[in-house]
Amino acid sequence: MTKTAISGTFIFRGLMLVQLTSLLVTAALTVLLAGGLEGLAALWGGAICLLAHAWAGFLVWLHPRNQDPQRQAGALIRAEAGKVAIMLFLLWLSFREWPGLRDMSTAGALLGGFFLVYVAGWVWLAWATGERGSGTGK
Repeated sequence: MTKTAISGTFIFRGLMLVQLTSLLVTAALTVLLAGGLEGLAALWGGAICLLAHAWAGFLVWLHPRNQDPQRQAGALIRAEAGKVAIMLFLLWLSFREWPGLRDMSTAGALLGGFFLVYVAGWVWLAWATGERGSGTGK
């Protein structure tokens, strides 16, 4: 099977669309199942993930200076470091400034929303880049 080149814009837009969709679905289901405060926490947790991936995706796939092959490795490192820093800072700030998050159900909703949006992004990237298992062990 031959692989075709996939544009960075396609990957970035697809990732953002999938993560935004999973963020909204997760928040809506959380509101229905657990209540409004938990739904808001799930929405914010997913938004933290989306914001961090938007930063990293922009650096890797859209920033014009990072299209140069000699800059791509550095761009990947900066993107991942920035993504982790954004996630940790926003999670820390959320738990510090939002006293309602100290409740177990609300904190669980925030982290659940965060991880569901994260996993949706992984699944999208695996599908879009053809990293699906072939079943042959290769």
